[in-house]
Amino acid sequence: MIKNIKSMLSFKLNILDKYVINEFWLPFISGSAIITGIWLSADQLRHVFKLITTSEAPLMLAMTILGLHMPEIIVITIPIGVLWSSFLVFSRLNNDSEIIAMRTSGISLIRILRPVLIFGLFTGIVSFALAELVVPIASPLARKLEIYSIYKNPFPNSQKNFTYLEKSSSKKLKRIFYAAYYNADKELLRNIVILDFTKVGLTQIHTAKQARWVPQKGGWELYKGTNHFIAKDNSLSRVSSFEQFFIPSSSTPAKLIKEISKPGEMNFVRLQRFIALQADSTIHTDDYNEAKVTFHEKFAKPISCILIALIGAPLGILPRRSSSGWNYVILSFIIFQFYMTQSVCASLAEANRIMPFIAAWLPNIVLFLVALFIIRQKAKLA
Repeated sequence: MIKNIKSMLSFKLNILDKYVINEFWLPFISGSAIITGIWLSADQLRHVFKLITTSEAPLMLAMTILGLHMPEIIVITIPIGVLWSSFLVFSRLNNDSEIIAMRTSGISLIRILRPVLIFGLFTGIVSFALAELVVPIASPLARKLEIYSIYKNPFPNSQKNFTYLEKSSSKKLKRIFYAAYYNADKELLRNIVILDFTKVGLTQIHTAKQARWVPQKGGWELYKGTNHFIAKDNSLSRVSSFEQFFIPSSSTPAKLIKEISKPGEMNFVRLQRFIALQADSTIHTDDYNEAKVTFHEKFAKPISCILIALIGAPLGILPRRSSSGWNYVILSFIIFQFYMTQSVCASLAEANRIMPFIAAWLPNIVLFLVALFIIRQKAKLA
């Protein structure tokens, strides 16, 4: 058994490995394309056509937004393509008696699954590369183009000239932040304007050359600016200047960074900085746990491609004259439980019910146990 596992983990390819791996590409590409198309139709097409009809966005702009969302969707659908292709390939090899020929030649099931492991590893690397290199560029750009098509305001929420709306727990608008520049490393806003609606019947407008986050106080310290106090009934209208002025606020630098790039749109380096920044803050929000779950998922999701491949391939190996109908049901159930477990665990972690690390890796633990069970059962039958 140990010898078979060592042979499986050896990545020196022979003719058999190359033959099996070459069989994966067509079903993987076609399966992933079909699932991605269904996902686009269900999730993005409606949104894009809504932009065209309500905002009169040009068709080319709408198609560009749709294309920019594709890498994010492909990262989600790759595991389905891996499961589908591994199952189909080994079903074909089994039906053509090629699996039987391999086994009668003294090749163990563990050794036969080595190209499956290599293929799963390759797709995991592709998934990781897309999530780290393409999605952090494409998804924020798609979001900015969507806002542009609605508000005709190019490139909001970037590190220069961005606007942030601070709302209460009841979703009531409290403040509007506008800053000409935001330095995340120094937690510094420059040339800032804040519209403050926290006092009933009174609008406050704060302008300052710069503002710095003060975690000990839980707010922003404004420097060299003016305060405008305007009552709704015009009974009070006053302007005063200041050298230093403090505003208590829940809008941490981490929240401002989140407006620039959401956790799912950051690579793991920026995400790690985002987590460290909010960890040093005195105010924690659900964004903090969401970011930690996303960080661990950066590594858990590529690993899931390997585990799913090791589930799909053995399921394709059936005794002669037996029906594969139940295996299609099992495939559907595996995909359903995988994405459901991911969603449930992420929601529990964001609500601080379970640890983010557990939330990210629990779906993979379930997949590992399923893969181990199926491989052992197939090895006994062979």
